[in-house]
Amino acid sequence: MAAGEDGAAGGSARPTEEAPGRSQADSPGALRTVVRSRRDPQAEADARSPGFVTAIDVAAIEDSRPADDLPRLLNEGAATNVRSLGGLGQFSAVSIRGSTAQQVAYYIDGVPLGQALSGLQSAGDLPLDGLDRIEVHRGHLPLALGSAIGGAINLVGDLRCRGPALRAIAGVGSFAGHDARLATRWRIRRVCLSARAGVAGAAGDFDFLDTRGTPQNPADDRLVRRRNNQYERALGQLGVAARRGRWVLRGRQLVATKRQGIPGPGYAQSTLSELETLSARTLASAEASDLLGEGAPLTWVASVGVERRRYRDPLGEVGLGNDDERLLAADAYLSPRLAVPLWRGAILSLLGEGRGEAIAVDEAQGVPGASGDARRRRFAAAAGLQLDQRLGGRLLVAPGIRIDALRSRFAVPAGEGEVDDQGRDAATLGTSPRLAARLDLGEGLSLRASAGRYFRAPTLVELFGDRGYVIGNEGLRPERGTNLEGGYVYRRGGRDRDLDLRLHTAGFWTRSEDLIQWVQTGPVIQPRNLAAALVRGMELGLAASWRRLLAVDASYTLLATRNLSPDASMADKRLPGRPLHQLFARASAGWRFASAVAGAIEPRLHYTLEVTSGTFLDASERVAVPPRVLHGCGISVELAERLRLALELRNLLDLRTTTWTPPVRGASPLTVPVSDFIGYPLPGRSLWASLRIDLDRPH
Repeated sequence: MAAGEDGAAGGSARPTEEAPGRSQADSPGALRTVVRSRRDPQAEADARSPGFVTAIDVAAIEDSRPADDLPRLLNEGAATNVRSLGGLGQFSAVSIRGSTAQQVAYYIDGVPLGQALSGLQSAGDLPLDGLDRIEVHRGHLPLALGSAIGGAINLVGDLRCRGPALRAIAGVGSFAGHDARLATRWRIRRVCLSARAGVAGAAGDFDFLDTRGTPQNPADDRLVRRRNNQYERALGQLGVAARRGRWVLRGRQLVATKRQGIPGPGYAQSTLSELETLSARTLASAEASDLLGEGAPLTWVASVGVERRRYRDPLGEVGLGNDDERLLAADAYLSPRLAVPLWRGAILSLLGEGRGEAIAVDEAQGVPGASGDARRRRFAAAAGLQLDQRLGGRLLVAPGIRIDALRSRFAVPAGEGEVDDQGRDAATLGTSPRLAARLDLGEGLSLRASAGRYFRAPTLVELFGDRGYVIGNEGLRPERGTNLEGGYVYRRGGRDRDLDLRLHTAGFWTRSEDLIQWVQTGPVIQPRNLAAALVRGMELGLAASWRRLLAVDASYTLLATRNLSPDASMADKRLPGRPLHQLFARASAGWRFASAVAGAIEPRLHYTLEVTSGTFLDASERVAVPPRVLHGCGISVELAERLRLALELRNLLDLRTTTWTPPVRGASPLTVPVSDFIGYPLPGRSLWASLRIDLDRPH
């Protein structure tokens, strides 16, 4: 869990002024136009949800991290593991409690992204620019966050009128990393307007050990530089939040462009393969608070998105052959949400959803008998209800059900599509019942448990996507799963107290049928259905701070996975990329003193430790990853609440290689590059420096 404004991140302890705003996935509750308080997103999330959720206060830490550092930020949380293809801004797959990357649903302001063709399943494509907080829901999900088996990540935009009217952030780092952001906001009566713009990029040209694809022959190993691993990204945002009568109105417009190289595996690096993406998304919501009584709002949420993508592999260096594919996608989403008070202590939440998706693929490198061109559409509707019943003032019971219906129009005329095109017109129905309970025992202790049945249809990206290193599979079937979880959350003190302590422990059990698993075949990764998979585990989380002087954040996850496929090569093996043990710890110390020249000065020091062990990179348990221990440290200094300097050193000991013992009797350990995916090395030691300037004092 990331600390907030007065926590481990070292932000200033000062009141904030807010425009109307909160997560679109929040439970029913009243909104207020202006609130002056010291925010505690984690406490708010714990109070709303009967399940287990982590709220990361991005607004308090965004200036000290690269804008494209979302994967690493998520990796620090309990039961969350991120695998990267290597380097800032590159493809990163997020797993929650041993799930696949696609079992994690992404939302922005309560609007689904994972189901849309935009295909933002890579956390490396989701910048931190303009976010207020990130909510990571594990296990039990609110109805508005769908039916993902693994969990959901909701990116909540910052539309509150707080902080400086103008803020500038710049950062530079290793491997030509760079980042520049400018944000402004102003208030006109009860209307809050905001604008943001940012650019970021990196060359990604780190050194690594190239085994030339023959790790058993160390004689041909050499140290080389990663190439075609660069990217450049630009993002612009406009936001508005206003109140008119009982209605709260919000809107955001996002436009982003990204161009990146597709480097290929380290032993066969590419030179010309690249992916270009241009996307735009409009988000809007209208909420009438207390429409049918206290804590009973009506909310309308809508979104329209368009994305244009071009993937080029003119020499066939990464994919299965020469490729020049242009893709145009559009999606639209509309969802009414209503809370209805029924009787004492009972609120019924109702949800409706409708969305449509369409893609047009233009393949310039078609083969005889298959042009590669295609037009595909999908329409979806969902309905759900949940009863929140409070009993005796301490017990909350929340049964609910969600029904999803999809109509796919994937068939293409003969001669179009891919070779042996498997796109079919079909209708799919999924039912997701769930039950959660929370018992508040007093003194900050609550017991929590939930059970649910979840359903997920493959995304269009899983079916038809082509990113060079990731290709679709048109024959995928929907996957279904069952989740069980139980544990406790303990909170003592608070941000206004000398001691702020939060502990949580949870055990979980998940069984998935027709599991969609990303499987690496040669240089590419493709999703495939497995018969079933079983995941069991335990997570622990700790966040503590004392008088702003000392702070500790730590998480540990124990994860046992089992592949239930009948395939003899995978049966009863562990799922790839899921570490048996994962530990993250961050300790920081700082102090605040006054200076006659510079005003208030607050320096802080921090140290981080990451440990993972018991990981296999393949489905047959042949490529075992030795335990990995990474250290990091950093320092930040804030002057007069106007200027902040931060310096962070990651992978302090420059861990770039490890040993691997081939699964052959009598084999000797071999030196190989550190990687999360076979053949894709990770960078060694890196440095990031950032500067934040606030050009006027906060309100």
